[in-house]
Amino acid sequence: ALVLTFLSATLGYEPPLNAVMMLWVNLIMDTMGALALGTEAPTEALLDRKPLKRNASLVSRVMWRNILVQSIYQLALLLILLENGDQYFDGVEKGSVRHFTIIFNVFVFCQIFNELNARSIGDDINIFKGLANNSMFQMVILFTVITQVGLVELGGDFLRTTPLTPTEWYQSVALGAVALPLGVLMRFIPVKEDPSDYAGYDFGNSSGNKKQL
Repeated sequence: ALVLTFLSATLGYEPPLNAVMMLWVNLIMDTMGALALGTEAPTEALLDRKPLKRNASLVSRVMWRNILVQSIYQLALLLILLENGDQYFDGVEKGSVRHFTIIFNVFVFCQIFNELNARSIGDDINIFKGLANNSMFQMVILFTVITQVGLVELGGDFLRTTPLTPTEWYQSVALGAVALPLGVLMRFIPVKEDPSDYAGYDFGNSSGNKKQL
């Protein structure tokens, strides 16, 4: 959101996201995301994962891959919509309230679908595994979607939004949903974790002695 606002101002556009919109996006990405993902129940697969050192990076290389791929897609998509959104959405005037409402809506649904991607921070492509057993995650997503619909349709002058047509809603959600197949594809980008982040001993040295990592 900050990068988009900065680039739009640098390129001479009016910022598409106002303060209230950015606050809502921040709540989705931080508060709602933490509440949804923090309630995921542990699985037995965690027992197969190597323990990490206390000073290991909180953001692993695999996480960086996921963050960068999704960030590049979202930023590129929003900049295209900012520059050429009037060409892809019929009857939308460039720089109008409707134009910025569409950008805001697409951005929010990118975050909603990316929350599903974030359920798996590794290379497991089945991001829906165990979803039926996490009622909190389901309620958070449902609350976010309902609130977003209300903000867009009823925000008015306070939020600087205008009601969208069914077609514009469909297109907005579809563009956000691209995050799901993109999440599958990005997991095929080979990235290895930093071996120095793992705690334990290396038994592979020729002398047969334990070598602490």
